[in-house]
Amino acid sequence: MELDRFEYEMLDAVLEAFGQHDSLTREQVLDIFDYDEDYAASMIGFLESKGLIVSVGNRLPLVINKEPKAVTFLENGGFVNSKEEEIELDEPVTEPEPLPHQPTPQTESPVDEQVLRQLDKRIGTLELRIKSFDYLKYLLLAAGLVILILAVWIIKLLPHHHHN
Repeated sequence: MELDRFEYEMLDAVLEAFGQHDSLTREQVLDIFDYDEDYAASMIGFLESKGLIVSVGNRLPLVINKEPKAVTFLENGGFVNSKEEEIELDEPVTEPEPLPHQPTPQTESPVDEQVLRQLDKRIGTLELRIKSFDYLKYLLLAAGLVILILAVWIIKLLPHHHHN
């Protein structure tokens, strides 16, 4: 599964949000993802598939618990640095055994494919929302101009009273 730098930063943000604590609540997770439940659920699922957290609950759990290896993983640079290392490699990773957080096509799981499909679907949804907001912006601009023109026209039509 290919994630971009922003998504790796979001994954690291979840792990960093634990701080000295061993768990995060559903509310804390949602806050990190701007209350986008679908996106949060897919990213939490990804972290769980890598063995960095354990979820307690359903699709978007009530609590997620940090696994001990998450601390070491973050100390070694988290997802952001592991992604940069992958980009710098000229040949496939064969000498050292690939680390669990560096997926290769042979080790990708169905969960990763499901997360990828969810993210692609989310991207499509967000692109449609952007287009609808652009349309709404121009519609409101046009309505504002019509109201302004009508206001000027009405003011000019009002009789002017002169006080003696």
